[in-house]
Formats: sequence, structure tokens, C-alpha cells
Amino acid sequence: MKNKTLSLLLWLAAMMLTACSPSKEDKTKENGASAASSTASAASSSAPQTDLQPAASAPDNVKQAENVPPSNCTDLHPATGIDDLMQQIAEHIDSDCLFALSHHELETRFGLPDSGYDNIQRLLFPDIRPEDPDYHQKIILAIEDLRYGKRTISRQAQDALMEQERRLREATLLLTQGSEETRGQGEEPKRTRYFEVSATPAYSSRHNNGLGGNFQYIGQLPGYLKIHGEMLENQSLFRLSNRERNPDKPFLDIHFDENGKITRIVVYEKNIYFNPNLGRR
Repeated sequence: MKNKTLSLLLWLAAMMLTACSPSKEDKTKENGASAASSTASAASSSAPQTDLQPAASAPDNVKQAENVPPSNCTDLHPATGIDDLMQQIAEHIDSDCLFALSHHELETRFGLPDSGYDNIQRLLFPDIRPEDPDYHQKIILAIEDLRYGKRTISRQAQDALMEQERRLREATLLLTQGSEETRGQGEEPKRTRYFEVSATPAYSSRHNNGLGGNFQYIGQLPGYLKIHGEMLENQSLFRLSNRERNPDKPFLDIHFDENGKITRIVVYEKNIYFNPNLGRR
């Protein structure tokens, strides 16, 4: 039990550290929050499955007509798959309601399971807060202390880890959350929240180690995104900005690798790296 719990802890910590690791292309400091993509874990394929099947491609008419005010997210509904989930997000990218709702409320509206990462982090490291400027380094040191027996895991934390392992054996999409921070010289720190569309390992394995639907490769994006968004080739991402291109409103980034495979889908509350000439980063 002890070895299994420690393995789960190290896996969870890797996800937390992924969330707070700065990009190679970003010269500013970023603080990760409580979670990151869960695709780094392996899971048993024999466990019970509750897969969200990819839906057919949605029509190319996103509800962003110029005469329609931003929604308050009252029409969000349980997603039938990655295509439906992304359609809903795109339809509400002009509204602050995506971040006015709590993370738990957003998961509930989309019909996605509670990721539980925040609770586990608090149980494992109650003395380390995500808003701490040295959060990343303190988590690394805490993991080392656990590895060498200088820090203990509470029974409550062990139970939470076991429950999290059970959840991640199910094939489903997830919303993980985090935050980023920039501190320009002589400027006040700026912080933005984000949530990421990710998947359990079981879900990914069912979809060729990806998200499936129209979100496996960047060339497969549905028409409503291609029409309203833009490709930033030098950054290997596709961006759907809010209608006003307002840096203080949400926007969506879809990252892809050199083979065009989608690696991350992230929705940001606002653009703290905004530069009208250079883009986000």
C-alpha cells in the first residue's frame, strides 16, 4: 500500500509541476496552480469505462452573431463528446461567465467528473499555497521530503489518492485548472486563470492517444473554429479570440506538435502577455 500510494503521489505531483512549468518560448515567470494534463499517467484498460463518444461535427454557425449579447452560460449542458464540449466553449468565449462560474460548477454544467486535484493538493501539502511565488520550488522540495521520509502522508490524503486513481481508470474528458503569472520589470504582477480540456489515460487510449473527434489533429478542426480563429504557426497553436479581441476577456488556445497532433486545449480568462504586435507570447 505504501509503495502504491507513493507512486500515485509522484504521478500527481508531476501533473502539478507540469501546470507551473514555464514555456520555453516564455521569458516571463509563470506560476502553475493546482492541476495539469492527466495524459502522463498509465491506467488499466480492464477497468469500468464511461466513455464520452465523439459527436458528429457541429454546424459551422457559432452563436456569436454581432447583435447577440454574450451568454451567461445558462444554456451549458452535459457534453456528448469533445466536439460538443468545444462547440459550447466556442459559443461562450465572448462571455466572462466561463470564469464567473466556479470550476466545480463548470464541470457540473458540462457533465464532467470532479477532477478533485485541488482537494488532494490541500491534503498533501496544506502548508504550500498555489499563490506562493515559490510554489513550484516548494512542491519539488516537498516531494523530495516525502521520498526520503521527511514528510508524511495523512490517511485522508491516502484515501483521496486511491479515489483519484479509481476515477482516472474511467474513460472520460476532464477540465483541469490552473493559473499563470507574469512580473514585468517595474510592473505589478498580473495573474490569469485558465482551464484545460484534458482526458483520462483510458479515454486517450481509446482515441489513439488523443482527444478524438475533430480535435485529434489541427487540420481536422471544425469550420466554425477555422472561420473565427487564426493559426499562429510560429507558436504552433490555433487561437480563438473573443469577438472584440479584448485582452481582458477569455480566449482559447489549441496547441499542436510538429506532426499537427493536438497536445493541449486551454481556455484563458484574460491575456496577461498581451502585445498587439507579438501576440500572447
